[in-house]
Amino acid sequence: MDPRPVFGRFITPLLDLLPACRHRRECTELDDETWITLGLQRVLSTSPSGRGFLQSHPDQPLEPGTSNPLPPRSGHYFEALKSRRRLALCTELNAGLLRSEAALALPDRLAAFPCLGDFDIFATDGHWHDAATHDTQRLSSGAKAPTGHLYTRNLRTGLIAQLQCLDQSPKKHEHEMKALKRTTIDELRQGAPVGRKVLHVYDRAGIDFGQWHKWKQGSGIYVLSRTKENMTLETCGELPFDQGDPMNAGVLADELVHGSYGAVMRRVRYQDPIMGNDYEFLTNVLDGAIPPGVLAYLYFLRWSIEKVFDESKNKLGETKAWATSGTAKTMQAQFICLVFNLLQIMESELRKEGVSNVAEEERQDRRAARSKAGVEKKGLVYPATHGMGRSTTQHSVKFIRWLNAHLHRPTP
Repeated sequence: MDPRPVFGRFITPLLDLLPACRHRRECTELDDETWITLGLQRVLSTSPSGRGFLQSHPDQPLEPGTSNPLPPRSGHYFEALKSRRRLALCTELNAGLLRSEAALALPDRLAAFPCLGDFDIFATDGHWHDAATHDTQRLSSGAKAPTGHLYTRNLRTGLIAQLQCLDQSPKKHEHEMKALKRTTIDELRQGAPVGRKVLHVYDRAGIDFGQWHKWKQGSGIYVLSRTKENMTLETCGELPFDQGDPMNAGVLADELVHGSYGAVMRRVRYQDPIMGNDYEFLTNVLDGAIPPGVLAYLYFLRWSIEKVFDESKNKLGETKAWATSGTAKTMQAQFICLVFNLLQIMESELRKEGVSNVAEEERQDRRAARSKAGVEKKGLVYPATHGMGRSTTQHSVKFIRWLNAHLHRPTP
């Protein structure tokens, strides 16, 4: 049995990275290890406010090595939330965690698709939550301006990262494409080595064909989305595909199209055999070696980032901003990413030791069996893709409650 306390094991991948961080500094009032520990514990705690979190925090560590530091003075804690240096440290830690040995040991959820071997693939989207209690920023309607962030989820590892803070406009919600355009190439590539392609799966808010062309030509960044209802696209060619391949079940056409923007795009027309809904997917990935059914499946995997947002709101209780400054808002987003990624790593390690969410796995099997039976009853072919990369999209509330119950205990 692993002798480390539960929270000590949870945080170990971060503490292993901390000594080498460029933004680490010595601070006698609130050292960096304590700051990181408190940030993680605040996300995991049920306290609705920062002061409530500090007041509910144990006054003394239970015993050495339990990762249960003394709480700082509230004034110093809230000042630290505004520290750009500490934000840079959190960002550096999350970037390091995404490339760590623990992350590389996670199973590849797309390993069953060798046609995607040249791509790092991400589901990317924006997420909004309520403003901090004392935030005075207002929309033109007079309502408090919510706080928004762009997040991206690696569809291979399941890990997430924050790309941008969205609440830059004082009058209205900033459009997500505007924020994407000011996101750096390095951030969009998420550490992918030179020569490797990157694909972002985005909803219709991410459509800008001129920008797609710039990303593809200059940086090897591709986008997969859905067509908008008011789009005028002209078919200029077709890509042959194997209609007998179960991976292409539901594909109606695989076409090359162009419009007023000039560049040629790929449009996959698809009818979902399970629900019967019609879709049109649009991408600048023109490689016919990637079956159109796989592109359709990747778009459906985009839903996994919505599950991250649901977990953040309903299981971790992160429904409003911690503070009013842009630095503090981004700090909160970084801590949410760190907690989610550490949960992902710990759950994977426990699964290797024989501890898994059997009930959820059985529910997934039953849902898949019902869907397959329903499709076959209609005389259609069940998409083979649906059984090739299946995995849990969020952590169970039981797992989070178990970890939360042992935040301040020496339980191994």
